[in-house]
Amino acid sequence: MGTKTADIKPSEWSHFIIQSMADGVITVDEQMRITDLNRAAEKITGYAREEALGLFCGDILQSSMCGRECPLRHAMNGGEAVSREATLVNRRGHKIDIMLTASVLQDDEGNFLGGVETFRDIGQLKIMENERRQLAGMFAHDLKGPVVGVAGLLNRLLQGKSGPLTEAQTAILQTIFQEILRLEKLITNFLDFVRLDLHILKPLPSAMQVEKECLEVIKRYQPQAEAKEVTVVANFPQEIVILQADAVLFQRALGNLVENAVKYSPPGSQVVVEVQDRPGEVIVLVKDQGAGIDPNDLPHLFDLLYRGKNQGQESGLGLGLAIVRRIIDAHQGRLWVENRPERGAVFSFALPKTTPT
Repeated sequence: MGTKTADIKPSEWSHFIIQSMADGVITVDEQMRITDLNRAAEKITGYAREEALGLFCGDILQSSMCGRECPLRHAMNGGEAVSREATLVNRRGHKIDIMLTASVLQDDEGNFLGGVETFRDIGQLKIMENERRQLAGMFAHDLKGPVVGVAGLLNRLLQGKSGPLTEAQTAILQTIFQEILRLEKLITNFLDFVRLDLHILKPLPSAMQVEKECLEVIKRYQPQAEAKEVTVVANFPQEIVILQADAVLFQRALGNLVENAVKYSPPGSQVVVEVQDRPGEVIVLVKDQGAGIDPNDLPHLFDLLYRGKNQGQESGLGLGLAIVRRIIDAHQGRLWVENRPERGAVFSFALPKTTPT
């Protein structure tokens, strides 16, 4: 007969919960000696619970983080949970990629009881990540290259390098050329998203003047705005604002927001790029006077391939805003969107003034 739920004492529930978890779990006392180890941890480490009890955590886990960088010791000393990617050597000498989280164990009164470390095998995830990296490289070389080449050849034809063209031929080639440029942009957006998502493309922070970078973006999208009879204006603080960020990625994120605002703004309206200097961070806002955003869409606008209900006939795959989120996340910043009371929407992001450690 198995143990009935009614027969389990409240003090024993924690043991049954730990043993039932899919992640490996090891608990230790203040001397870092193991006080419990669940079935998943047995499977990953190769050690049975009975032989692991009382041994030092490092003797069983043998991760690349053991020693001075021990996340469990750090969590127990500082009281904050620590998550790290590491490599574990199991009993058979096999190296296993794991994601581990270390936390301090306390009772309801805050008394120190020890520490707990949970970990899972991420070997398959690492394989999938490497495959995605290879696919990104394949797209960059095998897909983008020919598209850029075709665009170059079409441009030469339009310039008359291969002889004069009739008006009808020019119109057809212009249409093809614009579609090729659109396809090139979609490929570039996709590759940038993948590189950011896989951390292949990482921020290279340096001191940058926020107003200068904003003006560069406004200048770049001025022709697009003028074509739609939309005015783009800047609203900057009187004092120069400096922060530590990647200027190229900053311009890319802001550019996507400005382009998005211009795209959905009606003729005769205004797009405002505003900078606010706050203690410890800089906030950049892009305000438009468009139709606004359906409240049901607000939580999902930065999701990959998501397209809101108010986008009308405007084309796109929803990559632009997803890229913005990846860039801001990579800078450990904040990103949000809200509707304006009068009309339109405000896209905002905040970046720390100093590079996060």
